[in-house]
This record gives sequence, structure tokens and C-alpha cells, in this order.
Amino acid sequence: MASDGPPNAVAFTLEECLELLAALEDARDALSDSDHLAVVAQVEHQVAAVSRKLGFELPGGGNGR
Repeated sequence: MASDGPPNAVAFTLEECLELLAALEDARDALSDSDHLAVVAQVEHQVAAVSRKLGFELPGGGNGR
């Protein structure tokens, strides 16, 4: 049976989360270097969310909260 919408929750393994986090950080850095500030802000928000869920500190010592 097909679902009518997205799932309520999605589970990632630690390895998958780390890969996602690395890809988001790389994208953030590339966009930052090209002066696309609005896109960088959106990516930074996602990086912070994944970092918090993984229990990591953000660069600069903050926790993204």
C-alpha cells in the first residue's frame, strides 16, 4: 500500500549521519566561498540540526541552540 505522505520519522545510522554531515559541511563551505549567503544560512541551519542530533559541538565551541 502506498503512503499518502512522508513518514513521521526517518532513522539514520551513525555512519549515514556522519556522511550527511560531511556533505552538508562541504556544501556550506563551497557556497560560503562563492558569496551565496542566503544558501549558506540554510545549509548552516541543517548542519547545526544534524550536529545537535549527533551530540556534536559546532565549530567555534557553540552547540547550535
